[in-house]
Amino acid sequence: MKFLMTIAFSALVMMQAQAQTEQTLFQKSKIRGGFGGPIFTYGKVKGNGGYGAGGGGGLVFNQFMIGGFGQGELFTVPQTDQPDGAVALGYGGLWLGYSIPTQKAVHGYASMKVGVGGIGITNDYDWWDEDPDFDTYDKAILVLMPEVGVEVNVFHWMRLAGTVGYRYVNGFEGGLGLGKKDLNAPVFGLTMRFGWFGHRNAGENAD
Repeated sequence: MKFLMTIAFSALVMMQAQAQTEQTLFQKSKIRGGFGGPIFTYGKVKGNGGYGAGGGGGLVFNQFMIGGFGQGELFTVPQTDQPDGAVALGYGGLWLGYSIPTQKAVHGYASMKVGVGGIGITNDYDWWDEDPDFDTYDKAILVLMPEVGVEVNVFHWMRLAGTVGYRYVNGFEGGLGLGKKDLNAPVFGLTMRFGWFGHRNAGENAD
């Protein structure tokens, strides 16, 4: 019994020491501000160009940012067994980003978007076409989109980023004139962020 109590006491001491020394990603970071703004994209699916639009927002922690986003993309893909219209891809979720050196007028920018959504057929009148096969394609998909580029501090309250990324879609089994890997493709993006980024003057460092 005394031996078990000694082991338990030692474990508690070790846990306390670990709690005092454990470091986390944002331990030395503080919230410097927040932002929101539109997102625009251009990419191709099976050789067919398409545009996307959406928006997002989040909090700024020094060079890091974390938030959420939502966007949709439309592609004109020839159909053989579906109504006329465009293939619509919609998704949203977590948005992580990194800018360095963030206080410089022109600096590097990278982000990762992780979202869930669906795919279907849309036309000029309805966002999702209510055709008989619609339920087959209105299914949950996972979208991962890493991107890198250059960001410009246009004003203290506005940033503009041009990026090149890659859209990876998991969960789509093919259909709507597309193979199950046709949605995986390069994407060019333009992101505007409006808000407060925590660097009011050139002498303030990002750390």
